[in-house]
Amino acid sequence: MKKSARPVVAVAIAASCAALLSGCSPSFPNLAGVWTASDGSSDKTISDVGNCTNMLYRDSKIVTSRTPGMCHIIGRSGDTYTLQVVQKPYSQKYTARFSDDGTTIALSAGATTFVTLKRVPGSH
Repeated sequence: MKKSARPVVAVAIAASCAALLSGCSPSFPNLAGVWTASDGSSDKTISDVGNCTNMLYRDSKIVTSRTPGMCHIIGRSGDTYTLQVVQKPYSQKYTARFSDDGTTIALSAGATTFVTLKRVPGSH
């Protein structure tokens, strides 16, 4: 009986998609954890698979919502990254600059940093 490679291929594709969705590419920093914000807004949480809360900003202002969103790094340019936050009905993209040790993220729109996030120690 000839064995099919389909199950192996399907698992490989699913694993690749999961890694892409979670921003787990080796070239992307890890977003997972609890983050405090310089603007005094509620703590932000981001899971290993990209589920997030309190991450949506519009016009540099926090948008309060009880609905969780999805947060993913979708690109890189030099030492900055593009962070996409999708929280229905909104989708926003920010420029994210990470500290060398990954404990701080400065989010900006254009050339203006509107919030700095600091990872809560031990949260990931």
